[in-house]
Amino acid sequence: MFDLEHLVELEGMVKEFRYSAPHVFIIMDVKQEDGTTETWILEGVSPSALTRDGWSRQTIKPGDEIRVKTAPLRSGAPGGWWTIDKVQFRDGRQIKANQ
Repeated sequence: MFDLEHLVELEGMVKEFRYSAPHVFIIMDVKQEDGTTETWILEGVSPSALTRDGWSRQTIKPGDEIRVKTAPLRSGAPGGWWTIDKVQFRDGRQIKANQ
C-alpha cells in the first residue's frame, strides 16, 4: 500500500489532525508547482503510541504549517504514511510533544 523506499517531503497547512483509533491522521493542503492545492491524507501510528511519546490532540493544530516526510501511496493518490520523527514545522523547528 505504501512505498517505503521512496519517501516524499511535503509542505503544507494542516486542515485537520485526527487523534482517534486505530490510527492518527494528518489531513493537509499541499500547494502544487502550478499554484493549485491538493489535499493529502496521511496515516500514522495509534494515538496510544503517540501519547506514550508525549503527543496529544493539541500537538498539531489546524492552520499549522508543517513539513513531513511520507511514504506515499503506491497508487499515486495524494496520501501516505508518516512517522513521528519526520514531522516538523515549516520553518524547520521540530515538533515537540506537549507544546
